[in-house]
Amino acid sequence: MGKKKGYQQLIGGGDNDTTNNHVPKGYVPVLVGVENMKRFLVRVERFRQPCMVALLDMAAREFGHRQGGILKIPCDTDYFERVVHAVK
Repeated sequence: MGKKKGYQQLIGGGDNDTTNNHVPKGYVPVLVGVENMKRFLVRVERFRQPCMVALLDMAAREFGHRQGGILKIPCDTDYFERVVHAVK
């Protein structure tokens, strides 16, 4: 059995429409990136980690606390994947 990453990349680009994508219990859909956003499913418990809280703070500064629709995090997707992987 492989290691769990704590996230899954969703198929389909930066489309905000998540109605066709099933979100498993315990996961949150997230759009990550600045221009070409990628969609991820992140385990809820990952958001308790300080580095993830910092990313959420960055998103709040960029988009405000009342984002409509899917949560957006404005950071490099490779960096995001490293952060999520590091907070096992």
